[in-house]
Amino acid sequence: MRRLLFSVVGVALLLAACGSPPKSSEAKAAPAFDLPDLNGGRVSLASLEGKVLVVDFWATWCGPCIKEIPEYAEFWRKNQPRGVEVLGVVMDSGSPDEILDFIREYKIPYHQLLGDDEIAGAFGVNQGLPTTFVIDGEGVIRSKILGSPPTKFDKLQETVDAALVG
Repeated sequence: MRRLLFSVVGVALLLAACGSPPKSSEAKAAPAFDLPDLNGGRVSLASLEGKVLVVDFWATWCGPCIKEIPEYAEFWRKNQPRGVEVLGVVMDSGSPDEILDFIREYKIPYHQLLGDDEIAGAFGVNQGLPTTFVIDGEGVIRSKILGSPPTKFDKLQETVDAALVG
């Protein structure tokens, strides 16, 4: 009897593992946004249609975010000629002038937008910073990376390369 029970449980687990992936792993459209940039203009998802985007939610007080700045600058230099846009979405980091001072001090070359709770909620940025998304030219989120794992920029490059081809 015990052997039969283990067999039934084993088959059930095997079938569950072979099932379709959960809905959360399916690709979904990026939320529309229209955010102020630090140059006095605005940037919207619609204005970037057809481009592959790397959207990084970060803050000036976030240690891992600051540590990534040189890698993002290099990533931007490498991919910008290929038509890839890197957008920083700065969260809870003081006044625009304070943020501009920080950007100058750290020599951040890629575009910075001012984020708020609404855009963070729309993207599901609720587990911490940095949180990074790759959005393909059709406006579909291809990747979400929470935090700053050691392979982050390899994964970003792979996802961007695939989005540019596909």
